[in-house]
Amino acid sequence: MALGQPIHRFEEVLSTNAVALDLHHRGASEGTLVVADAQTRGRGRLGREWISPSGVNLYCSYILRAGNPEWISWVPLIASMAVASAIHAETELNARIKWPNDVLIEGLKVAGVLAETVSDGGEVQRVILGIGVNVNMPIASLPSSVQSTTTSLFEHLGESIDRNQLLTRLTDALDAQYQNFWNSDTSDIVREYLSISDTIGRRVIAHLPVGGPVEGLADGIESDGSLRLRRGQGDMEIIRSADIVHLR
Repeated sequence: MALGQPIHRFEEVLSTNAVALDLHHRGASEGTLVVADAQTRGRGRLGREWISPSGVNLYCSYILRAGNPEWISWVPLIASMAVASAIHAETELNARIKWPNDVLIEGLKVAGVLAETVSDGGEVQRVILGIGVNVNMPIASLPSSVQSTTTSLFEHLGESIDRNQLLTRLTDALDAQYQNFWNSDTSDIVREYLSISDTIGRRVIAHLPVGGPVEGLADGIESDGSLRLRRGQGDMEIIRSADIVHLR
């Protein structure tokens, strides 16, 4: 099934993921796309707020099949690959990925991904995939606390771009990744991910949900998308969830 159909458009929502979840409970099909001009309670990874002003950025969510655990773990990563591909196709900007799924331009965050599973009786039924891209937003309009780590396409191009056209490119790129996952070996996806990774080969600090920060060399990723971190004595640690900080 091709992604992006049917499409539901809104002027303002709490979050596109919340709307997509509601549509799922109402029987919406795989591939359904939700797009909004503004979010009043946009969310990012690790419970963070996703600042979502009206009429300038791209906020969207897709309803995806559940599939197997390997697929679920890869959803955020292939989504970030699709975002990077769409940005490059539309603007020729060199977008790269900070593990697992932050999209960067020149080291600054331009897009993020939030994948949430929907379960019934312990069985995962769907994945709600939310994507936010800073498109035409002046960074000066953001709180000063995030201006040094955030960017938008406008900041690099000096001009606005068509958000609907970017959405079309994103949906096409995501659909290609979606079909590729189900029809090929994940080793191909790993190679593509590594080719645009801004994390692999760098020293990083991984702030783990439990156990505090861990420093080491980002050595690669596993077949399920987990990060391999080589520590001081050569010990390898597998990181499945963390907030990553790149070290210079």
